[in-house]
Amino acid sequence: MKPPLELIEAGVFCPIEPTQTEVAPGTERGYIDLIEGDVTADFRSAIVPGELEMGFGIRYKLVEGAGTASVVVATIHPPFGTPPVSREEWVNTVHDDSNSMSLFRFDDAYEIALGEWRFELSIDGELVARQTFFVIPPEDSLIRLDKCTGPAIIS
Repeated sequence: MKPPLELIEAGVFCPIEPTQTEVAPGTERGYIDLIEGDVTADFRSAIVPGELEMGFGIRYKLVEGAGTASVVVATIHPPFGTPPVSREEWVNTVHDDSNSMSLFRFDDAYEIALGEWRFELSIDGELVARQTFFVIPPEDSLIRLDKCTGPAIIS
């Protein structure tokens, strides 16, 4: 049987400003940031530099004809926060006529937890997609925040 959801891409996102927030009690902060538009990954990589403002995650959509579904998005990561949290989850309403995105952005230094991170998507309690990332020290990464701004203009 074909999965009801398809993973479009996974990767690293240069800084993106959220447009609003939504209550998400299953997360470390108690809310998630929302981003408008169909934003694509700047770097298709599962290796993520642990730098403030960098984001990483997945883009996905329901298969054609699936309509709308409530997708539980779980992010599993090394523990951080007080008390320490290693699993965060929220519900995303996904449609078959538009892409959805779930990403994590390092807004505060305490969130930069080196090691394995996973995004898992479930529908009606069934795991339908999983993507693993590895957060590494920025000095060990070819992807860096300064690559997001492009070359300097020389006059």
